[in-house]
Amino acid sequence: MEREEKLTFDAVRISTKAMNDFSRDNFGSELVLISPPGSSGARVSIFKSSDEKSLYAVKCARSTRISLSDEVERKEILTQYIPEHLPKILWVGKVEGFEAIISECSGLQTLHNLIMGSEMPHDKLLSIWNDVVVSLVTMWGNSKTFPFRKDLCPRVFSERIKRIRKGLCQRSISGVPLSGILHKKVRINGQDYPSIDYSLENISKIKNPQFGVTCHGDPQPSNIIVGRSDPDWYCVDWEWSGPNQDWRMMASHLYGWWFTRCMVLKTEPKIRVSREKVYFEYESFLPDHLQDYPRKTLTVLNHIFGENLNGDAKQDINRYLATLYFGDVRFLGIWNREIFAIPLLSQGIITANEVGMNLSRDDLSFSI
Repeated sequence: MEREEKLTFDAVRISTKAMNDFSRDNFGSELVLISPPGSSGARVSIFKSSDEKSLYAVKCARSTRISLSDEVERKEILTQYIPEHLPKILWVGKVEGFEAIISECSGLQTLHNLIMGSEMPHDKLLSIWNDVVVSLVTMWGNSKTFPFRKDLCPRVFSERIKRIRKGLCQRSISGVPLSGILHKKVRINGQDYPSIDYSLENISKIKNPQFGVTCHGDPQPSNIIVGRSDPDWYCVDWEWSGPNQDWRMMASHLYGWWFTRCMVLKTEPKIRVSREKVYFEYESFLPDHLQDYPRKTLTVLNHIFGENLNGDAKQDINRYLATLYFGDVRFLGIWNREIFAIPLLSQGIITANEVGMNLSRDDLSFSI
């Protein structure tokens, strides 16, 4: 808690100084919101101008994998496709060893927060999500590059798998260190599966796609700000944006995010370890109205990329989905969702070893 309080204090202090440097103290501003840290450790503070007509987002970070100045350059790559859905950058600089970006801010809430808080009508939120997915997937279709260049892809998959395995090895669940059970076979709700190590190895066998696409790089509702007027949504967090993305990875982010962040538990998950196996037991579900969002994603993907959604592509999308499930275990503490570690690990194992599942399955293995 002390570390989190210090990070918050530093973010507020650095963001305030950045605002003063930007405005040259010509107008007053008030801090109205500070976000929780993202997976990169960056924090975003929202300031309101004294006349209450303008909002400013200040993102500050230090020692991130992608510098904030590089992030701004990557954001510009998207402007030829979705210029109306990108905020204007106002200032980029350094403050006491921190990098900072100040941009126009169009709203205070992410699409994720509005959906989970039911703060807008479901039909309106679903309409926004549909427009987001159509815009992004259309961008993919309009930016195809042949052949796919693995060496130019902004997201290096082999390194991602290494980070995930390292992160899992550093975690414990109910007092059980994962480093000691990664090699053990797993029984999930009475059904046997291979080990986590085997599942990660299976994921790493993913094939290259035929083509690359330009994309945001992490397309999911936490990176969509709902605006106060038309256009009513904006993409933020552009550190992974760029051309030559693997569209199947991007599809997994659009589709699988709902399970990692929105599932509800019926009972408290349990873990038991024997000499030969690990036993996971849990019950979870996704509320009926939230299932409309992944279904909408699949409808759009089928409409625009239908000819490419063949058996091999679906299998590789499922591998990316499993990667998403395993990877998000590392960030459950940030989201105050640590109790979901067992369900996420279980879904990672299931999805890595079974393909072609139907969206309507009761066990909520969200596979294409």
